Amino acid sequence: MKNTNLDLIYAIVLGTQALTGCRRAAPTIAVIPRTAGTLLWEAEHTGVERVASASGLNVYWNAPMRDDDVQGQIEIIKRALDHGAQGLIVSPVEALPLRISINRALLSGTPVVVVGTDLGLTPSRKLAYVLNDEHSGGRMAARRVGELLQRQGTVAVLGISNQLTSTADRARSLESTLAAEFPQIHVVFRSLALPTVSQEQQVVEKLLAKTPHMDAIIALSEFSTRGAYYALTEFNQTSSTHLIGFDQNLLVPVRTGGIDSVIMQNTNQMGRAAMQLMEEELDGGAKHPYVVLQPQLVTRSNIDSDTVREILDLSWFSK
Repeated sequence: MKNTNLDLIYAIVLGTQALTGCRRAAPTIAVIPRTAGTLLWEAEHTGVERVASASGLNVYWNAPMRDDDVQGQIEIIKRALDHGAQGLIVSPVEALPLRISINRALLSGTPVVVVGTDLGLTPSRKLAYVLNDEHSGGRMAARRVGELLQRQGTVAVLGISNQLTSTADRARSLESTLAAEFPQIHVVFRSLALPTVSQEQQVVEKLLAKTPHMDAIIALSEFSTRGAYYALTEFNQTSSTHLIGFDQNLLVPVRTGGIDSVIMQNTNQMGRAAMQLMEEELDGGAKHPYVVLQPQLVTRSNIDSDTVREILDLSWFSK
């Protein structure tokens, strides 16, 4: 019964967009981020809607309820394509499992734009990438901690993931920049990415219990950022241990000083670029199928700037 109901929902949403009387319907593009309802991904929603509205394209937006639900994302992609989506924009939960789904879409002739991580599939006229510059983000984090610690001290690095090339690139760039530019700053603790905030929090709680004088923590994901902040708050160390986070789902503590800074992906602009590439793919092929956009370091001093406000524009419903 559950699958039947889902099939009916997809048929109604995509089918009604495919049939508009005697006029030819505008193409429907399925946009499937890792999850929805967050600052990170709703900003992408705004970006794709702005371009789609101006270009005469329809957007079908759907996502897993959790950003670790690989199978859920694969199922959403399959159903969207089965019910007539004419293009696919996807931000993979994990790289390797999504390659099969992307290859199937391409073999069926469906153009694809991948947002946020490189799948290792060669870009082509029907496969494009829009990526955050993770090397730049890693350098930003290293140089920020170098400034905060005055070039010497101890650092913990959390949220290292081998499931996404993007996060792995962050970690490599961070450590190579620290080694080259700040040799007196030592990474004394590393932890792999975990699927929940509570698990990330527990890692930092154990770390602080054993090493109470950690100078800084760099958290490479939104979950590790939130988990580290909760642990530092519990241990009353938000003012003594600098926290630099990634991905913009916890910004209020930046205002209050509980988090020093967050390195944000410009998912609004990534959404715009992805839909522009999709338009090119539908029109014969993407001319430049590999786009890399700069992240933004957000601190207490610039959180209310026009640049940050534009990145965080969530008014996707206002076309």
